[in-house]
Amino acid sequence: MASFSYAQHAQEGVVFENKTHVALAGITVENLNGKYKTVTDKQGRFSLTAKISDMLVLNGFGYKPDTVVVTDLHAREFYMDPLQHLLNEVEINGKGAVNESIFKQRKDPDFHNQTMTYQRNKDGTVKGGINLRIWSNKKTENEAKKRELEAKNDKITAQIQQAFSKESIEKYVPLKDQELHSFIMRYSPDIETFTSEEFNLAAYLNKCYKEFVKLSPEERLKASIFGN
Repeated sequence: MASFSYAQHAQEGVVFENKTHVALAGITVENLNGKYKTVTDKQGRFSLTAKISDMLVLNGFGYKPDTVVVTDLHAREFYMDPLQHLLNEVEINGKGAVNESIFKQRKDPDFHNQTMTYQRNKDGTVKGGINLRIWSNKKTENEAKKRELEAKNDKITAQIQQAFSKESIEKYVPLKDQELHSFIMRYSPDIETFTSEEFNLAAYLNKCYKEFVKLSPEERLKASIFGN
């Protein structure tokens, strides 16, 4: 009975800032499965040892960390979102005068667009810090979290469909036509299985294939709607 393995290759890519499409240098890219790590160059480019189903984590100062699953080893683009800062930079000149822009009222999107006002001393000078009325709407927050989770699951589902497409799976198992279709329908993993730290595509397919060949010829042609 055949077992399946494959050599590791390199995932190449370019990291950009989302929306502006500016190449990001100094972004750390780490392969959690193989413990490999590298940093993007001045053009945002990197090359890192990886294989299909590995998880890459991108980290950089001033940007939100991002985790992606390797579904193929083609060169690709990665996008990172900048972090939102609460206060703008305050400029002080040699005479001790503060930039007048800090006296203007601002609205902060992280606090439901509330107006921000700076704390002051009795003489009217800036004391430091801000006065901010904390407002919370649990329903809105829960709905936002739900939408975020749904979007994340949709993205992972698309990755699973790509990894378990006919073109991808027939590279690993000697099946064709209806048997291949039945194998994919029967053993395509759920999100929890696919994103677990222990998941390895080659090992998973090897295990599933061993189970599949034990089925009767009739059973092999049935496309079960239940995953393994």
